[in-house]
Parts: sequence; structure tokens; C-alpha cells
Amino acid sequence: MSNAFPPPPPPGPSAGSSVTPGAVVPVSVGTRVGATLLDFLLMIVTLGIGWLIWAVVLLKDSTSPAKKMMGLVIVDVNTGAPATMTQMVLREIVGKWVLGSVTGVVTLASFVMLFVTPNRQAVWDYIGTTTVVRRP
Repeated sequence: MSNAFPPPPPPGPSAGSSVTPGAVVPVSVGTRVGATLLDFLLMIVTLGIGWLIWAVVLLKDSTSPAKKMMGLVIVDVNTGAPATMTQMVLREIVGKWVLGSVTGVVTLASFVMLFVTPNRQAVWDYIGTTTVVRRP
């Protein structure tokens, strides 16, 4: 006699599971915008210098001061591994500071891109092939 009930589905990934290669789940647009606003507030409170030192120290951890406080990390969009130092430099210095500071058009385009790209990537994320996820 067969069992009348089908077997239960396999368990899904838990909320605290680590990022597996190829399974990058980016954070929401609201979370990214919130992290940006928090970084801006931290820059003001620390007069820029404290934030800059903090940000440089956190480059090796693939995060920023606000992202660290919010439990976020920057990962390679293709592998899900934490971003390398090269990716972080490309993303933060070339993408944000050089291109983003030269013109507000890049920053505005990045904001729009968060809504329309599948991995919620801004211009600087494309430069560094990264995205932002919750820390595993």
C-alpha cells in the first residue's frame, strides 16, 4: 500500500546560510540607499577624516563603515565570494570617487540602475563586478 501523502519538500536555505557560488541574493534597493545615507551621515559626524580612515581599514573586509554597521558585505557578483582588494579599489575609488565625483550623472544613473538591473548593481558595481548582500 502506498503512502497517501507526498514526501515533504527539501528544506530551503536558512536565513543565516552563507552565500554559495552563483547564488548571489542582493539586498533591497531601500537597504542600499539606507547604507548610502548612513555613510553620508557618518562622514559628517566624523568630519570626513574619521570616515575615510575607517573606510580604508574596511576595504580588506569588503565593506564600508555603514555596510559594516548594517551587516552587509560586497561580493563578486559571479561567485558570491567577498570582493577582492582589486575589486574594492575599482568599485570605491574608480567608480565612486573618480566617476561619481566628476559628475552627478553617474550617481543618478547608478540610482536608477539599482531598480532595473537584476543584481541591483550601480555603475561602480559593474566596474568592480560586485553587488551588495547580507553578511552570511
